[in-house]
Amino acid sequence: MANERPEGHRRLRTRLQARMENKESNNNRSIAPNNASSVNVAPVNKCKLFNRSHYTPPNKKRRTNNSTLGDIPEELDEGVSFDSPSAGDGNCQAMERLSFTGSKNTHNTPMKHGSADSRSMTSKGYKKAELQSTRRREAEDMVDRYIRRDIRGLLDLAIPDDEDAKNAAGTLATNISVLVEKLLSGGNRQSSYRSRGSSNSSRGSRGAATRRGGSGSRSTMAGKQSVSKPNNDSANIISDWITEQQNAPSTKGKPVKAPSWNSVAALSKSFDEFRQWVNSKNSTNESTLYEPISQFFCFVASCLKAVHTLSQSVCPRRLVVPFCKPDRKSADGDDDSRVDLYLNLPQFDDYTIGTLITNPPEEENEAPMLADTFAIVEVKSEIQGIGKAMPQLFQYTRGIYNEQYDRRFAWGMAVGGKKAQAVFFGPDYALASDTICVDDASGRAKLVKLLVDWSFCESHRLGYDPAITHNKRLRYYEINVGSEDGPITYYSKSAVISAERLFGRHTRCFIASTAKPGHDATVEPEIFIKYAWPEATEDANVDYRDEGRHLQKITRTIESEANLDGKCPRYQSGGRVMISRRVGNEGIKAVDDTSRSILSDGICQQLDDDQGFVNGLRVHKVICMKGVGKPLKELENVFELICVMADAMECHWEIYQRCKILHRDISTNNILFSGRGSKIKGMLIDFDHAICEDNKDAVRHFERTGTLPFMSVNNLEGGKLEHSLLDDWESLLYILC
Repeated sequence: MANERPEGHRRLRTRLQARMENKESNNNRSIAPNNASSVNVAPVNKCKLFNRSHYTPPNKKRRTNNSTLGDIPEELDEGVSFDSPSAGDGNCQAMERLSFTGSKNTHNTPMKHGSADSRSMTSKGYKKAELQSTRRREAEDMVDRYIRRDIRGLLDLAIPDDEDAKNAAGTLATNISVLVEKLLSGGNRQSSYRSRGSSNSSRGSRGAATRRGGSGSRSTMAGKQSVSKPNNDSANIISDWITEQQNAPSTKGKPVKAPSWNSVAALSKSFDEFRQWVNSKNSTNESTLYEPISQFFCFVASCLKAVHTLSQSVCPRRLVVPFCKPDRKSADGDDDSRVDLYLNLPQFDDYTIGTLITNPPEEENEAPMLADTFAIVEVKSEIQGIGKAMPQLFQYTRGIYNEQYDRRFAWGMAVGGKKAQAVFFGPDYALASDTICVDDASGRAKLVKLLVDWSFCESHRLGYDPAITHNKRLRYYEINVGSEDGPITYYSKSAVISAERLFGRHTRCFIASTAKPGHDATVEPEIFIKYAWPEATEDANVDYRDEGRHLQKITRTIESEANLDGKCPRYQSGGRVMISRRVGNEGIKAVDDTSRSILSDGICQQLDDDQGFVNGLRVHKVICMKGVGKPLKELENVFELICVMADAMECHWEIYQRCKILHRDISTNNILFSGRGSKIKGMLIDFDHAICEDNKDAVRHFERTGTLPFMSVNNLEGGKLEHSLLDDWESLLYILC
């Protein structure tokens, strides 16, 4: 022991010195995510006229193609109606979102490349631990404001629209629930199991299995993953159940494949793990629940796989399985948060039963991707309860919106011991189901039914936009947008803006072209596509604040004006997004995609009866327009700035004089430019908060709209004067000063 102490002292001294050096380094750097006024950021603009340091925090990470298009803001960057029911969407983080939009590189942050703390910093300039703590506090506040608990019929939102799929899912869910109860009541008796139709030698054979990797490719694994021989009666029960399902009337006349030894053994092993969740005692260690819960998802998916191999007529569209290792950091997250379980949606044929349960060893070192995650499962112990899991579930689901450009809404699950709640995240609300108790047969049946419905239902029931598909092989998005002449297909290599907040407008933007990209061809984008969930009226004919309506009028009015070419966007197509879904007894029909239509009538009635729940109607809209530019931060000198601002305000004046449309959100994020030198042009964009003077009485009076650091004094202080042309010109001064 005497010889070990000096070595221990040296290690301790080294750690203390490193900690002191790190502390001194932090003291020399002014980074304060909770106090924007004290932030000292390395300037990102060559033009010093943009420096409004009392408003500018560290830049946020954005997907920006600097060579083609700058930023279109979201929430406060796009402007906020402070008198609206969702006015609080961005206020708590107002100062966080007022900076110019950053790009993927890190030269805009105070940290230099290669510095000791660079790996612990986000692209905003925050320390990851500080950012994580701030988001946790935000999530706790959002839980109090947005969640509505014990919503009856919430799980029914996952039921497929297709009648055949609905019936198949209902039947299979019932049969799997029966199997679960049989295994729990009679699966503990010891017995020797011999696979039907197989010899001892075939039992020991090791076949190959395939799985879907994180990048969408398949890899083959050898028989090292074969499952050990089961010793209990569970194997016989499972084998009999599989044979019974494959001999059901729905499979009559079709080839029936006897259950293999590996399949039955894997299912038995998986259920033995799930049994520990049902039999778990009150514990303070949540990690003991990770594997049992994970294996329950694998068990249900394996049952679907076993039954539908060469038999059933209606096949699941996908499987719902967790990432192999729980409690992992995501590869594409911007903080160090560790998510308990990531649920993925592999195609039905991408997995075998063995690889669903016994994961390949090479996957252990792979990090999960939020971009590929369907839902988050947050787990807490029995003592902590579901309530402790909710803030983290809110925080992590925000990352799903940030990384997925085709997401309309999201699902999630919070677990506290043997109790669980499914959570439905809409544009303006979070709805939690009745409590599901896994130690009760009815609770287990509900959970099984939900997983089976997720496997069979259409993609729009899971929250995805069916009009947007991602080609992973060629790395482009295919976007179908409706128009008067029929749907138009656009192709985009770059999604430039994502929905960075859990609730609100959820703006997502693409730069696209009508030419389909190939392996070698480089297509120059010419179309800007914007998806958003703004507040609107249910009747589109009286939706006087519709941005598409404004752009159509502007395009018709100034179409022949050559002096305004390139100074304002030109409308191409768009409107309200339509979703084909089952509507009561009317069958499947196309309806407007709104914050109410994604719910059932029964759930809407529950929300209407809730006196404490106030939210307006949000409508999913898409606009395609011509006009692609760069952000103001890429201007090179004052001359270019003056020229760009002159063009933008000329456009503003002409639109007001000719169309009687007042912009009401003049800010750095809503002015772009194209060209250089003497050919430079400024462009005014984003008419989301504009109003037409002809319909002025149809909107609320004295509402405060705009981007916070550029709002006029009268607008900012909530004066009694309505927003006028002078308020927009005052905003121009704040851009220049």
